[in-house]
Amino acid sequence: MRTVSRQRAAIAAGLRTFLREPTNVALLVVLPPVVLFAFELALDSLGDTPGIDVQPGAAQLGGALFATAFLAGLLGVFQVVGAAESDRRLVACGYHPVEVLLSRLLTILLAGSLVAGVTFVMFRLRTDVTPEQPLLAVGALVSAAVIYGLIGVVIGALLGRELEGSLVLVFLADVDAFGAIGAVPTESGALDYFPLATPHSLLEAAVYDGTPSTGDGLLLLGYILVLGVLALVAVALGGGSE
Repeated sequence: MRTVSRQRAAIAAGLRTFLREPTNVALLVVLPPVVLFAFELALDSLGDTPGIDVQPGAAQLGGALFATAFLAGLLGVFQVVGAAESDRRLVACGYHPVEVLLSRLLTILLAGSLVAGVTFVMFRLRTDVTPEQPLLAVGALVSAAVIYGLIGVVIGALLGRELEGSLVLVFLADVDAFGAIGAVPTESGALDYFPLATPHSLLEAAVYDGTPSTGDGLLLLGYILVLGVLALVAVALGGGSE
């Protein structure tokens, strides 16, 4: 019971570190509708471009994925870089470093779920599409948040700076989201293994036909497991906690 209380305190500290920054709260509220609108404009101009095959509704799906991934990735970076001082205080109070790291990962999961929920609400408000499986659609967005939250942890641990980490994230998430919806003209199958490819497949299935692929689910779990190990290793090596 004492361990659970300690974890709760550590998670609460991590959430406060993120939410007390006005910029982070503003991004959480403003970014999803802005990104959905921006994706609609971008894909309208790309619709007639030879070699680009974009399905109806792709703008909304891509915007939802990008907003979720980018915000969760930022959280991952901030949890490693911005919360370093908070982590040191927790260790000084008697927390084991492994406890602190696990609390950071749980914080990313909880905050990522919040990001996914906000993005889903904006998606519903911006479109006339009624998802066949709403809970599965939210789950697909949560999976995108978890994946990019872990990617943010790795980037934050490697770079050790919030600005540089944010720039890398916005570039990666942008290319990834456009690739997932088919807006990147290429014959290569490499895009099928980009971070957002599987969450996009699950989201598309949840929104339009309600029958997700078991293979996609297994691939998603494997992706999260590998990224989780990489995140643990990167943080354990002390790359982002200078």
